[in-house]
Amino acid sequence: MRVPGAIGAAGAIDAAAGAPLLVVLGGDRGLLEGKGRRGYSGNTDLLRLLGEDVPFQELHLGKNLRQLPWTPDLSRFSCVLNLVTDPDQNPHTLDNLRKLLRGYRGTVLNRPEVVLRSGRDHISALLSGTPGLTVPRAMRLRAAKPEAATRIVERSGMRFPLIVRIAGTHTGKVIAVVASLEELASAYEAGREHIVTEFVDFKSRDGLYRKCRVYFFGQRTIFRHMLISDDWNVHVSVRERFMGARPKLLEEEARLFARPEGAFPAAFHAVFQQVRRRMALDYFGMDFGIGADGLPVFFEANATMSFFPVDHATYPYLRRCIAPARQAFRAMVENAIQGTSAPYGGHA
Repeated sequence: MRVPGAIGAAGAIDAAAGAPLLVVLGGDRGLLEGKGRRGYSGNTDLLRLLGEDVPFQELHLGKNLRQLPWTPDLSRFSCVLNLVTDPDQNPHTLDNLRKLLRGYRGTVLNRPEVVLRSGRDHISALLSGTPGLTVPRAMRLRAAKPEAATRIVERSGMRFPLIVRIAGTHTGKVIAVVASLEELASAYEAGREHIVTEFVDFKSRDGLYRKCRVYFFGQRTIFRHMLISDDWNVHVSVRERFMGARPKLLEEEARLFARPEGAFPAAFHAVFQQVRRRMALDYFGMDFGIGADGLPVFFEANATMSFFPVDHATYPYLRRCIAPARQAFRAMVENAIQGTSAPYGGHA
């Protein structure tokens, strides 16, 4: 629960209100409103897992640190929970938080400097070579012109086809899948940062594509969903569009909820453990496909991917992920508040 009076007119902390937990939100673009929603772009929605009985105060940051009327005193808090999670959308906000945390002696969950190193290209390199996990190469292109971008890709030795995205986009937003340097030049948007990723065909033997999501909260792994589609670019709408009319596919997803961490083969859980050891984030999600060989194919891992909404009214089995996720997220935060655990992230 928010402590009454915790936020001043410009986002300053009210020293009269007490709570051991400070929750940080914000973004380079400021508070956004529209279509009945109000919030920050590039922030996680996981605060909904915390529970109403856990007191906390909020600190709202933006790209201009000087907008705060004074420097907040963080020493009163035993834990800072950073919910600003997208390094491409909010680099200035994350850097401002990094500055504010200088000299802070409590526990920080998802330190801003670690989040700043969690872009698709960095995580692809970090997880490359993980036993049992296929990790496609990813590269960030900062070139202003398409011609320069194609030269960089040509020298890199990346293998076509390539998935082309604007850096900082999610929810399956893809500019194009290109099969040549010429197609890359045509798809490239001058003056914008792009991420190109090697496309790995993860079509299963039945001709369908399976995309899974798990979350890591501290040392816990929580299974969120498996989506099954007739198209490689899989996102949540496929459950209604494609799976809903095919009960066997819904049953296949439902069976994975038999275990909170997902009823996958042992090889998958070994991969999860390796990913957890390599990642320096304290909490994050991971998306992966299941290839024709039955083994996982890495897509992305970051702290921004959404957990909500959970459509358990239409698909009741989805409810099974909520309680273990709440338990794991809350335990991670409470342990950090009490100082009974070291930071959960790895050292890679």
